[in-house]
Amino acid sequence: MYRQLLLLELLEEEKKRYHNLIHCLEERRSLLPQGSLAYRNGHYYRAVTYNGKRDQIIISKKLPDHETLIQQLKERRHISKALPILKRNMSSCENAINSLELYDPKALAALLPKHYAGFQEKRLYLEEDVDPELWKREAYEKNSAFPEALIHPSEGGLLTRSKSEAAIATKLEQNALLFRYEPAVHLGKKTCFPDFCVLHPINRRQIYWEHLGKMDDLDYILKNIKKLWDYAEHGYQLGDNLIITWETKARPLTYGEINDRIRTYFLTGEKPYGQKNM
Repeated sequence: MYRQLLLLELLEEEKKRYHNLIHCLEERRSLLPQGSLAYRNGHYYRAVTYNGKRDQIIISKKLPDHETLIQQLKERRHISKALPILKRNMSSCENAINSLELYDPKALAALLPKHYAGFQEKRLYLEEDVDPELWKREAYEKNSAFPEALIHPSEGGLLTRSKSEAAIATKLEQNALLFRYEPAVHLGKKTCFPDFCVLHPINRRQIYWEHLGKMDDLDYILKNIKKLWDYAEHGYQLGDNLIITWETKARPLTYGEINDRIRTYFLTGEKPYGQKNM
């Protein structure tokens, strides 16, 4: 679903870019001198049509603004060539936006009679698309190291390794967000276990959340900087599909910071495109 929504967003942005440039170029063309440019025998000519008759007037080098006139006529010709392409592309974007039907097997299943219920739609999903119900129930590879450290429960009963992680889990639970705790992520030959993987409620994109709990420890900082590099090299970008929170002993993580991340990345900004298509 994420890629379909991203495609629609990119089409909207591209349509806007075309529209803005078309407006600027049409306005600019209205200020340029009429005519086109001809060149022969080492001289430029201004070609104009008057009373149905086309005429060519030499642009004398003795004219003080002859270079400006030449450049303006060149610009006018370039604009005249560019505008039809820009307008066709803007129209193509508009047509694509209006005709693209979001493909969601879950929504399709809801339209079928009740006696079709119970079918596992997973095989109908596009690559990387996620069925939230299946994702919630599926077993996943998780961090099995030091299970004795899992002593801090969230409000929903999930055992975590720190009070801050328990607080994050609790806020995710309270916002009815689907998430996994310490799922395995393979970065080439390395395997790491981010604290959380949260499924976006609308676009169903998986976003990873790392909490850095000892930012007053230099060795810990350097280790996590290296981890962030590893993430980036394998397509996990901060502020996109990877988010972080942090704390020190003197400045612990607050609920306000957790709520801010949840509002920013999961509860705002992503609207379900094309409700008419669902």
